[in-house]
Amino acid sequence: MKNKFIIIRYGELFLKGKNRNDFVQKLVANITLTFQKNNFSNFNIKKLSDQLIVTNQNDKELPKMISSLNKVFGISVFYLSYQLENDCEKLYDFVREITNHYEINFTTFKFDISRNDKTFSKNSLILQKELGEIIVKSHGLKVNLSSPQTTFYIRIYRNFILFFTEKIKGQGGLPIGSSGKALLLLSGGIDSPVAAYQLMKRGLEVVYCHFYQQKEGQEKIFALAEKLCPYNNYSNNIYLVDTQPLFTEISHISQAKYRLVILKRMFIRLACSLAQELEIKAIATGDSLSQVSSQTLESLTVIQQVSSLIILQPLISWDKKEIIDQAQQIGTYNLSLSKYEDCCSLFEPKHPITKPKKEIVEKLEGEIFWEETLDIILQKMENFS
Repeated sequence: MKNKFIIIRYGELFLKGKNRNDFVQKLVANITLTFQKNNFSNFNIKKLSDQLIVTNQNDKELPKMISSLNKVFGISVFYLSYQLENDCEKLYDFVREITNHYEINFTTFKFDISRNDKTFSKNSLILQKELGEIIVKSHGLKVNLSSPQTTFYIRIYRNFILFFTEKIKGQGGLPIGSSGKALLLLSGGIDSPVAAYQLMKRGLEVVYCHFYQQKEGQEKIFALAEKLCPYNNYSNNIYLVDTQPLFTEISHISQAKYRLVILKRMFIRLACSLAQELEIKAIATGDSLSQVSSQTLESLTVIQQVSSLIILQPLISWDKKEIIDQAQQIGTYNLSLSKYEDCCSLFEPKHPITKPKKEIVEKLEGEIFWEETLDIILQKMENFS
């Protein structure tokens, strides 16, 4: 017996107790969709207590399949493995024929061996020594226990042996959809796409809401959503909201320094109305505490008081460098830098207010017909999915 397959380990899902099966089922469904979206077929996914086993009728497809797993949340680690019989001599034969299974493009190695089956005829130290000697004598390689170029992993179970060389770190987190949905206010800047990624990592399918005052440059918003699509379980649901009528109203507010705060309160109201219509239980933003004047504790308090839903802010404690590093990692950074006029920039005052007063804001809102304006805006929004 010498089978080849992909092993996927759950990580955090292993801690879910009685609810674990629901999370694992969601992970299996998401992996299945990922394989299908990448045009793989004839595969099978088998559930074990702490891992999934993926097989394919054509095992030459497996190395291609494994590369599609690196954007699936809920996976701790995954690797391509051979399954051998629980037989000491068969294991030694496999190592003697190592070049039939692996390319020798390295000069140093080590064996990492553990025995779940303590009745196996040889212990781990003897196996490491004897199998290492086979590799050294056959291929002239050197053992390096501290920093080898390649590690041969051997896991010995009661009924079989696993043999593999590379552990690939997964995205971790929870499977998309296992925590429900969130409506994210996607601005087109650096922060909100990173916020989307962090929401996805906690099992939320993200629906996007983008407020605009001109259609020029909107391809940037679609490009950002497309870049995040594989992380979002291939969901790409965008609502575009033309808020030009709102800008006209807000421009009439007498105190210019309060206009941006009031604009953001209107955005929260619009987002809550849309989320409730879609039966989504939370809205989300890319706010980072005190990064700009409208993100001070006082400003956020006044802005968020109008929300009828929970507001998720996954970046609230992040600094800008952390956000930029994450944006570069997920591939949204350069897209976010492309030119596009953000709505909020229209009302950036020369001397921004950092500690707005709720009573003043509410009085100023009384100067405009905001409720009627929001109703008109909601009736004209567009959906792309």
